[in-house]
Amino acid sequence: MMSGKIPVYYINLDSSEDRRGSIEAGLRKAGVTNATRVSAFDGRGVDLTQTTDCDLRAAHRFLGRPLRGAEYGCYRSHLDCIERFLATDSPYGIVLEDDAAIDDDFLQVIAASIDIMEKTKRHWDLIHLGAGRLKIYSRLEPLGGGHDLVKAHYFPMMTTALLWSRQGAQNILDHHRTITMPVDTQFREIMVKRDLGFAIWPAITRQIGMSSDIDGDGATRKAHGRSWYYGFAKQERLWRNKIIAFYHKLTLRR
Repeated sequence: MMSGKIPVYYINLDSSEDRRGSIEAGLRKAGVTNATRVSAFDGRGVDLTQTTDCDLRAAHRFLGRPLRGAEYGCYRSHLDCIERFLATDSPYGIVLEDDAAIDDDFLQVIAASIDIMEKTKRHWDLIHLGAGRLKIYSRLEPLGGGHDLVKAHYFPMMTTALLWSRQGAQNILDHHRTITMPVDTQFREIMVKRDLGFAIWPAITRQIGMSSDIDGDGATRKAHGRSWYYGFAKQERLWRNKIIAFYHKLTLRR
């Protein structure tokens, strides 16, 4: 039932035929019949100095290192999915990466989480469906099958599987189209500040083995281009976000 109402998009590089076959098989097994493949933007090899939607100086200041082409491409791919979702009249949209392994109860647990959100009239932007671990969260409601809906004050990293509300997706397009950081870092920054990020725990998807093709430069993820303050910038982000998340947890009104 829900499969026909909520658009589902999965991001896949044209060259990654094995991954396409894997995620399509998983979607069929979980009863998802309306998934749309979105051709991933391959940012590897792109000269980011020639792009108009990327602020490299802001990225370097924030990260303490250069933004990578693969990170740029991953962000662009997620923006594409968000735009497609908002072009529909659906109140919710699901975005997957092609390395997502999907549980059989995927649709049922999502339906239960949406039912709770609608009945309690909660404001929310984003529900993480594939968190590898949770830190600084508040358990809210059981969803059945051993899963809980939690408020993820310290929003999980990775963007393997996400459930968007329209308000959350629109906020991204309105305020975060210029790329200054990896997409999962951006979503954490936004959700920590807005405290409108949730998660299903235990997760109903998981990442298969290796990193997503759209997301990694492999061996280049080392110290190349790092500034002297790289470590400080990373720790500053971590502790700033944890302090904000702890504050939201302590002041949560159920």
